[in-house]
Order: sequence, then structure tokens, then C-alpha cells
Amino acid sequence: MVGAMPVNLIPKFFNGAMESHNGDDCESQVFIGSRVKCNEDFGTVKYIGEVQGYKGIWYGVEWDNAERGKHDGFVEDVQYFKTTKPGAGSFVRPNKIAPFTTCAEAIRRYYGDREDETVAAHRRTVINEWKREMGAPFIEMVGFEKIHQKQKFDRLQEVCVHDQNISRAGDVAALCPNVRSLDVSQNLFSNWREIIELSAQLPLKEIDVSKNRMAIDIPEETLEQLSIHFASLEKINISVCDYEWSDVLALSHLWPKINEIIAAYNRITIINPPAVTLRTLTILRLDGNPIESWCEVINLGLKNLKVLSLNDCRIEEIRFKDTKPDAKASVFENLEVLFLNRNKIKDWRSISELNKLKSLKKLYFLKNPIQYEEDYDTGSQLIIAKIGNLQELNGSCITRELRRGSEYDYMKRYGAEWKKGDEQFHFEHCRFQELIDKYGVPDDSLLVKQNKDTTLTSQLLEITIKDENGKILKKKFPSTMAVQKLVTLAQRLFSKGKIGTPFLYIQDDQMHSDVIMDNVMKDLAFFSIKNGDTILVKFR
Repeated sequence: MVGAMPVNLIPKFFNGAMESHNGDDCESQVFIGSRVKCNEDFGTVKYIGEVQGYKGIWYGVEWDNAERGKHDGFVEDVQYFKTTKPGAGSFVRPNKIAPFTTCAEAIRRYYGDREDETVAAHRRTVINEWKREMGAPFIEMVGFEKIHQKQKFDRLQEVCVHDQNISRAGDVAALCPNVRSLDVSQNLFSNWREIIELSAQLPLKEIDVSKNRMAIDIPEETLEQLSIHFASLEKINISVCDYEWSDVLALSHLWPKINEIIAAYNRITIINPPAVTLRTLTILRLDGNPIESWCEVINLGLKNLKVLSLNDCRIEEIRFKDTKPDAKASVFENLEVLFLNRNKIKDWRSISELNKLKSLKKLYFLKNPIQYEEDYDTGSQLIIAKIGNLQELNGSCITRELRRGSEYDYMKRYGAEWKKGDEQFHFEHCRFQELIDKYGVPDDSLLVKQNKDTTLTSQLLEITIKDENGKILKKKFPSTMAVQKLVTLAQRLFSKGKIGTPFLYIQDDQMHSDVIMDNVMKDLAFFSIKNGDTILVKFR
């Protein structure tokens, strides 16, 4: 009868609240260097002992958030400990810190107590019927519960125990041996020994240890020997761990087959190339680190890298100093995706330099100082024209028509400077000669610069643009605007449900015919566009 009982109907009597959080007394587990939590604040224990003028034992803590502190560890002429940040320290009583737990206990408590109420009610009904049939109303179905719990935990492959006051590994292998992805972020691990212990017990492919401040007190030679426990690991998140790049390199000896590292919002400023590690790395995310120099980024090397994320750093300019203007850089040969949002890039030459990345296909570039000089569409056109291999910008696909229009406008804007033959021009516009070879030299009439201080109000033409379905847009345009910009606008506004490329025709009601605007490099004045004219958009 027991063997025939369905697993999902076995009763559940386990109450996680009956289990001890720590096993041992909490106070005996705290040592110098322990990570502790008080209310919502995290800190590191720097002192354990008495404080002059106060009874009992105190913990001297340096808080991660310095605003939580009251002093530097110096109280009433006595130096009990020293903080690394001014005013980040204070004393707390042992009973004020959150109780520790193990990863195994946190998993058991978090995943063992959750159950659908409908299933639970049905299970209780079945058990009660069995008790009546057996004439044993007081029987406990403990054996069934153990079978049910064991099978439930065996099925776990992805586990998240974020912010559960975990300080030790515990026996996770006996509880849930098949976990492949583990999130133990924002817990109370004080060093890497417990993380190594976790990985030794589980066949992990992914682990998130972010927001844990763990000391690295193991020699690199030993870390390399312990890498056997991370043989399956492909992805790790060590964000907000207060690490420098040297710490990442030291830890990299643990990860022989790592594919992706997320090390965002640490203290990385100086980057040294890895000597023997990170050869399998293809994705690196360093967002939010105070990296100022592109030279440090180049030091990464990493020939197999395909995705590099540098959002929210402090990079001001991009230069490949050892590479000629029209050549490709020897670094980042396989880099396809680059994130540079919210940096401090302040010159367009930096964008031209990115054309030297021979495999770059996708760029995310928003809210940099240089972009405040132009409207979004114009800035995007400049980026597209400057980087020849780019297929996607800020998540939007670059169509053939958009690229051609961007390159036309770029040539018109800078053609006059190109004709001056200034050697510096080729550094600022690495692709320009390539575009001349592709499209030819633009007409001089298109290269006349407008005085930025001159008002264009008198030169604006009110034009009606409509498609064959009758959709209409009325807008004012300068007579000096290239036809290609109108083509780009028409593509964006009228292409829904259409196939092909938009062609523009000047509607002439007197002649009962339409005049095609067949040279998109010319401006509106070339086609004698007047106020009130209508331009028809046809897709073919």
C-alpha cells in the first residue's frame, strides 16, 4: 500500500521553524573578519571584546554603508579597531546581529515549506481516509514525508537563496545534489572556502556570489589545485564584492572553463592582462567600475572575447594608438558586442576608432557627452557612418537604406574638410576615404557649410509628404537638406506593411505627372522645391 501511494499526495508535517538557524551558539561563530547583518545593514567584524565603561562583550563593526557608522574605531581615547572608510565603524551587542544559517538549511527552509494549498488539502484528505481504513487515527506518516521531501529536492536544478544570512555551506549534496545554478548573493560569506565547499558538492554551471565581501586568503597555487571543484562552471557573478582586477585574476585560477564573468560595480581601475587564465572567456561585464582609460581596457587582451560591457564607467576617449587610421586593431579580434552607455566620451574621433574593431556588430552608446551636441537621429547617423561593420545600434537594426543615407549625409557634412587635405582629418574620420571609394566625390554644391549663427527661418519650406494610401505629413524643412534625409524619414513613417525601398516624386498637378527625385545626394533646392509642394512616397 505504501509503494502505491502517489508522491504528490504524501502528507507534509515538516515545519522549518522547528529547526535551529545556526546549530551552534551564534556568538561562538563570530570571529574577526566575520560578515554580519544588523537590521538591513551589512558589515565586517573588526573587534570582539569589552569596551571601556560598558559591561559585556561588544562587536566592533565596519559597515559597508559608512553612513551607518559613528566613528573610526576610536572611542574615548582608546583605539579598538581601524576602519578603511572614515566614520564607518560602530559597536553592536551580539544579540543585535542576525542569526547565521547554512546554505543547506536555507534551501530546506525556503523550498521545503512551499506547497500549493489545494494539493496539501487533497493530501490531508487522502491520509485521513487511510487512517480510518487502517483504524489508526493517530499514526504519523513520517516515512512518506521523507520520501516526498527527498524527491522534491532531488528535482531542484536552479536555486536562489538571496539574502538569507548564509555564512557556511552545510551538506547541500545530501539535500539537493542536482543543482546546476545557485544564487547565494547578498549573504554573509567571509571568505572563499565556503564557496569552494559548495562547488565541491554540486555540479554547478552558474553561481551568483555578488554582494558578498569575501577575503581572498588562499595562495594562487592552492586555488589552481582547487579548480577541480569548478570544472563545470561556465558563469559567475562577483559584482559588488569590493574587488580590484588583481583580485579577479587571482580568483580566475579557480575557473578553468569560465565563459562569462560579471564583475560590475567593484573597484576596478587598473587592468593587467591575464597570464595563463581566462582563455575561454567570451563575455565580460565590468559595468559601474571607475575605469577612466581605454588603455586599461586594451590591457584585457582576451582574444576570444565576444561581448564586453562597460556601461557607467568613466572612459573619456577611445584610441588604438598603434593602429593606422584605415587599419584594424590587433586586439579584441572576435569582439562582436560592445556596451558603452553613460560614460564620459567627449569626441567623435572615439567613434571613428571603433571602426578598427574588425568584428564589431552591435554597439550600445547612449548618454555620453558627445551626444548632447546633436539630436538623437543625427548622432545615430554619424555613428552608423563611422563604423562600417555595425549591424545594430542601441538595439535597433541598421537597414541598408539607413546605412546608405547615413553615409551620404556624413560625406556631405565633412566633404569640404576632406577636400582641404588636412592629415589630421584622416585620424578624425577613419572611414572617409573608404566612403569616397564607394560612392565617389560629392558635388561641391553639397559641401557648402551653413553659418551656424544664421537663422534658417526664411529658408524653411513647408512640404506635404504623403504615401499612396493617403497618409499625410506636413512639415517644414530647410532648402539645403539632402533628399536622402527625406528618404530616411519616409522609410520610418510610411514603411509599415510595405515592401521595398521608398522613392520620392514631386507631384505636379499642372503637368499631370510626377517628377522623380532620383539623386538623393542633392538638396531640396536642386529640385526647385517650393513652399506648399507635395512629395509622393512610393515603395518598389
